[in-house]
Amino acid sequence: MHKTTLLFGSIGVLMETSDVQRRAYNQALKEAGLNWAWGREIYAELLNQSGGQDRLRMLAAATGTALSQEQIESIHARKTAVACAELAATRTALRPGVGALLKWAKARKMKLGFVTSTNQANIDAIFESAGDALLKSDFDYIGSNTQVAQGKPWPDPYLNALKLLRTAPHEALAIEDTAVSLMSAKRAGLQVVATPGDISAGQDFWQADLVCHSLLDDSANIDARVLNLLMRGD
Repeated sequence: MHKTTLLFGSIGVLMETSDVQRRAYNQALKEAGLNWAWGREIYAELLNQSGGQDRLRMLAAATGTALSQEQIESIHARKTAVACAELAATRTALRPGVGALLKWAKARKMKLGFVTSTNQANIDAIFESAGDALLKSDFDYIGSNTQVAQGKPWPDPYLNALKLLRTAPHEALAIEDTAVSLMSAKRAGLQVVATPGDISAGQDFWQADLVCHSLLDDSANIDARVLNLLMRGD
């Protein structure tokens, strides 16, 4: 029995946006009067902590910086506004193979989910940036940070998706781009394909059932190893 459900787990699975987010953080931090400038290596380490506000909270504690919850929320809101404005104003290509895999799954009438736990503004900006290459109507389920009490790496985002899609864990395959998000899917009992992005490429994806830096092979076809996992029901 083949898989019935394909779950794209994060914005970074669909398109490469990490550097947009990093630069937006730096602008928001500068405007807030904080002398934090996150380079690519630092930001890659920070991605081991899921959730933007939690990252700010963690870094404030590590550096002895007094940040109130109101300040954290303000910085994060400003970051989101800056990033979303850039994304909405720019057409961004989907990562290689995403469109082809969506088409493959839809042709087989698979259930499709986007199990992000980010906020609605980020979700809207991604679809606007993708244009006709990616539509909300492509998905049977789209998550957000308002749907569960605990985000990734907790399993809640995936458990909620599985419940609403009426899918058992063994019937679904998830695709994730960071180790912390991968952990969320594995804790929910799913098989997971890891497709690291530019900034997350150095993370340890030891829990993944498959690691591939592109969903396409060298001949620009969907990677046969991904299709093999989708055709298996165990």
